Amino acid sequence: MKKLMKLLTLVVFTLGLFNAQVAQAATLDEIKEKGQLVVGMNAEYPPFEWVEMVDGKDQVVGIDAELAQLIADAIGVELVIDNRAFDSLIPTLNTNKIDLIISGMSNTEERAKQVDFSVSYYDPVSIFAVRTEDADTFTQLGDFNNAKVGALMTSTQEHYLKQDMPDVNLVSMGKNGDLIEGLVAKKVDAIFMSDLTLEQYLTTYSDRVSLVEGIEINNELLGTSVAMSKGNTELLEVVNKVIEDAKADGTLEQIFADSIAKAGQTE
Repeated sequence: MKKLMKLLTLVVFTLGLFNAQVAQAATLDEIKEKGQLVVGMNAEYPPFEWVEMVDGKDQVVGIDAELAQLIADAIGVELVIDNRAFDSLIPTLNTNKIDLIISGMSNTEERAKQVDFSVSYYDPVSIFAVRTEDADTFTQLGDFNNAKVGALMTSTQEHYLKQDMPDVNLVSMGKNGDLIEGLVAKKVDAIFMSDLTLEQYLTTYSDRVSLVEGIEINNELLGTSVAMSKGNTELLEVVNKVIEDAKADGTLEQIFADSIAKAGQTE
């Protein structure tokens, strides 16, 4: 009897874990009811998102924060930003702790198995940077073979290096700031990052770090999009409309321009 009770307890516990893992993010009506839109971001990604002091308090600002505010305003609720590690965003969404991910995330085939994506709000280009003293060493993709190349953990850039450049010695890190610091400290030979983000970091490190000219990986078929729980159709429709309207009336273009300028001033 004791063995049977232990078995039943184990079954109930396992089912509870399973149900927690498949929990769906809140529907549009549920978001309206709770009065908050909780958006997951990794605020290490200027000009998309970063933390700065506003009125004496740390605040997440940037392109993604502005887009999130537009969506929250369209729904008529308060925006709450959940700042966490990039590689934890999808697991957090799928355990019902956040409603959306807006974090410079590319719409990849692998990610689309786990979440639904909105229309694209940016078509990313990925580029390499090296220490200025090594700029003449890296002029073509083959030069990175056997070199230590850093990329953000679970990012599109990391995926590309694993799949298309298997001869590099990939070094994955959890923060973009760690990548640039790792390059300067000679922990890696090169870093691979989104063009907008890398260019922002170079405003501070331009005397030590240089972009690799003539090598761009265009991921236009993997646009940067908003992610949400699968099957959340009404929320997806609202997000898509906000993005399309912001593209059409120039709001999105202005957000990009303002955030890029602001990130440059911050650096």
